[in-house]
Amino acid sequence: MNTPIAIKIECAKGEIMNAMQQIQDKYALPPCIIDGVISSVLAEVRAESKLELLNATSATMRETEEELEKAKAAGKKVLKAEPGQVSEPDTEQQGGHPEE
Repeated sequence: MNTPIAIKIECAKGEIMNAMQQIQDKYALPPCIIDGVISSVLAEVRAESKLELLNATSATMRETEEELEKAKAAGKKVLKAEPGQVSEPDTEQQGGHPEE
């Protein structure tokens, strides 16, 4: 059975709160110091999140570039196989004249 994401989030938050309380008790740190520690940890998590996003974006871009190269190669094969099928654009149909 798949647990809904909302339940996973609430469970994770509860575990983090319990861990924070245990750390605060273990090291006898006041809440104002815990605030600074958690802010520092949050900054590190955000940096990791940005790195993860950059990596995912780069992977997607690489895949897209590979697909584009494959499509170009396939297009060239079609053009080589059927050279008489491709025609030059007609300038008169576009309303212009070649000498203009």
